[in-house]
Amino acid sequence: MARILAEGEALVEVGVMGLRAPDGSYTENVKLYRIVSAREVSPKSGMTKGEETACTDIAAVLAEKFGQYIAGSRKAAAK
Repeated sequence: MARILAEGEALVEVGVMGLRAPDGSYTENVKLYRIVSAREVSPKSGMTKGEETACTDIAAVLAEKFGQYIAGSRKAAAK
């Protein structure tokens, strides 16, 4: 379905879908978008507030896990 965005609307990429040919083989990947209010999108990052929060949350978890890995590596090297 094609349509022109109204004033004040923006597209936000929400995923990618891999397509298949009629014979079952893989073809190209297609980006999936949703239409949101342009006010919801941060001009600096291009993300919505929810996406920014999710990125911050996962970054904190990954940083903690990486810190645990480094500490474990140093401890194992010291033995």
